[in-house]
Amino acid sequence: MQENKKENREKIRSLINEGNNHLTGGQYRAAVICYDNALELDENNSQIWDNRGVALSRARRYHDAIESFEIALELEPDNIKAWSNMGVALGALKRFEEAMNCFDHALELDPENDDAWNNKGTAFFNLKNYPEALNCYDKALKFNPNNAQAWAGKGSVKRFMGDYIAAVKCLEKFIELSVGDDSAQVEEAWAMILELKILIKQNSKDE
Repeated sequence: MQENKKENREKIRSLINEGNNHLTGGQYRAAVICYDNALELDENNSQIWDNRGVALSRARRYHDAIESFEIALELEPDNIKAWSNMGVALGALKRFEEAMNCFDHALELDPENDDAWNNKGTAFFNLKNYPEALNCYDKALKFNPNNAQAWAGKGSVKRFMGDYIAAVKCLEKFIELSVGDDSAQVEEAWAMILELKILIKQNSKDE
C-alpha cells in the first residue's frame, strides 16, 4: 500500500515536470494532457489545476483556464499564483475590474509579489490609467529589479506619457534581461526603441 502511494507520488511529479517542460516549450495542448493525467491520480492538487490553467490561458482558451483557476482556489484559497494567473486570463477577456480584484487578492496574501504588481499594472495600462499603471510597475521593480515584464510595461507607459528617453531606457533594460529570448515581444521592443529614437531626434530639432 505504501509502495503504491510512493509510485503514485513519483508518477504525479513526473507528469507535472513533463507538463511544465511542454509549457515552457510552447506545446500547450501536450502540457494540458500531462496535467489531466496527473489530475486523474490526484484531483485535489491545487498546483496541477493552476498549471493546467496557465497552459489553457497561453493557448487562449481563457474561459477553460478560468475554470481551472477557480478549482485551484476552491482547493487552496491562499494560492497566490492562481489568483494572479486568473487575473491575467480575465484581463485577456477585457474583464479588467474582475482581474483587478484577483490581483488585489494576491497582493493581500503577499504585498511584495512582483508578478502580481506587474499584472495589476498591465490591467491599469489596458484601462489607459497610465499613472496607476506606472505606480504598479514601480512597485514590481522595487521588489524585483529583474522583472523583465515590468520593465517592458513601464517602457510602454512612459512612451504613452511622452517621456520617450525614459521609455527607451526601460525597453533597453527589458531586452537586456531577455537575453536569449527571441520572442515577438523582444522584436517589438526593438522596433519601439527605433521609433522612439526618431521621435527624440525630431523633438530635439524642434526645440
